[in-house]
Amino acid sequence: MAYLAKTVGATGDISSSAPVLEYLGQVRAALHDLPPHEVEDLISRVQAEIEIEADSAYADGTDEASIRAALVRLGSPAAVAERLTGRPNAAQVRPAATLTTCRACRREVSGEATVCPHCGAPFPARVGWRGTGYEWRSKGQFRGWPLVHIAWGRDANGKLRVARGVIAIGQFGIGAVTIAQFGIGLVFGFGQFVLAPLAVGQFAFGLLAAGQFGIGLLAGAGQIATGIFAAGMKAFGVWTHSSM
Repeated sequence: MAYLAKTVGATGDISSSAPVLEYLGQVRAALHDLPPHEVEDLISRVQAEIEIEADSAYADGTDEASIRAALVRLGSPAAVAERLTGRPNAAQVRPAATLTTCRACRREVSGEATVCPHCGAPFPARVGWRGTGYEWRSKGQFRGWPLVHIAWGRDANGKLRVARGVIAIGQFGIGAVTIAQFGIGLVFGFGQFVLAPLAVGQFAFGLLAAGQFGIGLLAGAGQIATGIFAAGMKAFGVWTHSSM
């Protein structure tokens, strides 16, 4: 106890104070899986480190506040046990992720995976996951196509939902009458990018097309328009009307 001679003298024994005994007990608990003789050797090292820390800070053996301050500077009991043994404390080790099977390809994946590394399915561990967005089909059909199909987002396998029906409504759509951001209409189309015999959209392409860019084979109308009959700020065709 050479260090104690300079720090405590007659004022008290730091090594037997309540804070130190409590601290050593927590270190001992963190070392519980080691052989007893190894635990005692490591506890002796911790006691020596406590004495050195107390000596450098001139801690008073009767002042618990100064003793606790010295212990804080050493680190938590778990951290001290980790440093002495060179291994992480069991309580601080994050448990490994559980493994499960991908709902799409049935191969082994992590339960926390956001994408299957084998088939690319999103959230492969979510058995009941149906993807993002929304999809609805009417029960009535015409030649195998639903009378109305509404769809946007992605399905359970991460593929884009495409509305396909007599009337198709969605981000992507194909139908006789299509209302979509990107759509193909067999009769009529309305949206941002539309291809249809009768097309209305920001970019419209068809026999008759109207939009910011109306590209029509017969007639076009828009800021920029083409067709046999074309009307717009810039019109190109056989019979044109331009405001420029």
